[in-house]
Amino acid sequence: MPFTQRSGARIYFETRGSGEPLVMVYGIGGHSGDWWDEFPALLAEHYHLVLVDNRGTGQSEKPTEPWSMSDMTADVIAVADELGLDRFHLLGCSLGSIIVRHVVREYGPARIRSLALLCPPNGIPATEEDLRTALFWDPARPLIESARASWPIVHPPAWIANNESVLVERFERTMQNPTPARTFQFQLQAAQAAPDPNTAVAAADFPVLILHGTIDRLVPPANAELLSQQIPRARLAWLEGDSHNFWAHNPRGSAALLLEFLAST
Repeated sequence: MPFTQRSGARIYFETRGSGEPLVMVYGIGGHSGDWWDEFPALLAEHYHLVLVDNRGTGQSEKPTEPWSMSDMTADVIAVADELGLDRFHLLGCSLGSIIVRHVVREYGPARIRSLALLCPPNGIPATEEDLRTALFWDPARPLIESARASWPIVHPPAWIANNESVLVERFERTMQNPTPARTFQFQLQAAQAAPDPNTAVAAADFPVLILHGTIDRLVPPANAELLSQQIPRARLAWLEGDSHNFWAHNPRGSAALLLEFLAST
């Protein structure tokens, strides 16, 4: 299995497809397997995907001490260096979109062909109840109950009703290698302690896509609107009626918009 230790931690990554490289960084607590199946499969028909397990998740090392944003950006660059990628498209979802913006801030724009920011947090928080329900499960309750409570925060209600068995299967798969609770805290702390990355992204000249669902409760749509103002050249695209994890519940619509953007670059 492919790993790199160039950044000081053992980081796992997967590669799929062929073509120009597209490095993909997942959000809080998630890893390469959380892109589900259809979305990366559609992208891999056109691009060489590099799916990274963030530090503390998946098959990557899970440190017991806190880490910084610089550690997380170093992990992304370490994977790119391990594969010998001189230039690449870079994509991040949710907290991953913060990490990839900081890659630009810390390492500069020279290696970035394009930047895709999926449901990007940008200072406008979810309600305390939605944030707690989605990320901080009650250990006194059965985990499947907490999972069920979190689904309406990241998926459209009608889609949940038609895909409950799929969600249960995904939950059971996740529980085979769960992300430690400390990882969520460490990732949030690192993001909150880091400076604003948007100025560096705005100063660069590579194409930028902001892709957001219109009913996202975990990262309210106003985040995307504000970010598009702070990065004026960014293309803002909406997924009507989609929530936070739109690559899971609308993989074809998500992939179509992303592939259109990447082709235009």
